[in-house]
Amino acid sequence: MKKKKNIKNEEELDKNLWSFHQSENKQSLSAGHLRQDMLYKKIINLIRKGKILEIGFGDGYLLKKLSKKYKCYGADISPINIKQIQNNVPAVSFSLVETSGKLPYKDNFFDGFVASEVLEHMNDKELEMTAKEIKRVLKPKGKAILTVPAQERLEDNQCFCPYCKAKFHRWGHKQTWNETKIKNVFKDFQIETIKIFFTPYQGNNLKEKFLGKMMWIIRTIIGKFIFLKGGNYLIILEKKHKYKYYE
Repeated sequence: MKKKKNIKNEEELDKNLWSFHQSENKQSLSAGHLRQDMLYKKIINLIRKGKILEIGFGDGYLLKKLSKKYKCYGADISPINIKQIQNNVPAVSFSLVETSGKLPYKDNFFDGFVASEVLEHMNDKELEMTAKEIKRVLKPKGKAILTVPAQERLEDNQCFCPYCKAKFHRWGHKQTWNETKIKNVFKDFQIETIKIFFTPYQGNNLKEKFLGKMMWIIRTIIGKFIFLKGGNYLIILEKKHKYKYYE
């Protein structure tokens, strides 16, 4: 009789990965603050008031900013991260969710939905469920503001563990995104924006910040004419009509 391998399932691996990044590797999350500043400006221009949900909220930077203007909710797969962030942003209501994509909220509940650098971490089944759930929990004409890596080659960030001999993406990405895929996954929404953007390098001093800003300007200009690696898609969706829950 063959002995069963003691392998953790995909859901446990995802939770372990993000518990690590959100507790022991927090400095990696601060690199996304400039991107989240951009998203904040987009959100306040799109949504005047109401309730906003962010899933996979990282270090809570964007939620903290949004909570000064909106009633905010945060959902994450890591109980460790929720416990840490709750103390910093007490105005936000948090929920622990499973990696399946199912959300513990009522139909037509939110005016806005945010997922920044989250959807690329889902497998096909989780992504399909999440797209349905976004539509279910948004109010009619509610907005979803999303970002994902643009046309990423998953092989470029593949790692190898010499101990267990496993191959894996260093950030746990499972999806590659392009415009065709975006339109297919979100075909039940009114797609308002699909746009590639670049985030400036934050830098550790004035010289690095200046050079990062210059490189950002150059990449943004050139990126309007040809595809450049390292960009992200900004996706803005609107819920078309009232949505009844599905079986």
